[in-house]
Amino acid sequence: MPILTLIIICEILFWIFAILGVFFRSIIKNNKLGRFFLILIPIDDVLLIIFNIVSLLIGEPFSYSHSLSGLYLGITIAFGETIIKWLDNKINKVKTIKKKGYDYEMFHFKKWLLAVLIYLIVMGVFYIILTIIGKTFNTFEALPGFAIVTLIWYVTGPLWVKEKS
Repeated sequence: MPILTLIIICEILFWIFAILGVFFRSIIKNNKLGRFFLILIPIDDVLLIIFNIVSLLIGEPFSYSHSLSGLYLGITIAFGETIIKWLDNKINKVKTIKKKGYDYEMFHFKKWLLAVLIYLIVMGVFYIILTIIGKTFNTFEALPGFAIVTLIWYVTGPLWVKEKS
């Protein structure tokens, strides 16, 4: 099965697990079952990495689709809690308090730092996958692309964020 198909399946499973986890935790008030589904999210990401490795070991030609497994794991680690809180608030119809001043600026800066964390996870997973299958890859070759993306994110985001009064 092509890796892109597995990535799509894992993405669908992510949202199913997230919605079921929040549903059981918030609406049904069954914390154990809710926690069970939420724990399946990082397991889904790890399984995607394993599927990547297996697909490469059985001869599927390497493509950058394979590095998406690291992206999914990175997003789960960096933004998973934020996504679940957002989903919780939507299901429970909770109004969020808007951040102001310094807190507002730091909120955007911290999100940018989480993007840096995602990149580090992606490159680590990418390197581990290629090492396991016996291919050499210098993760530092990807630094210029990373620098450009993070610079653009910083300039278009945290740099221009102004205090909300």
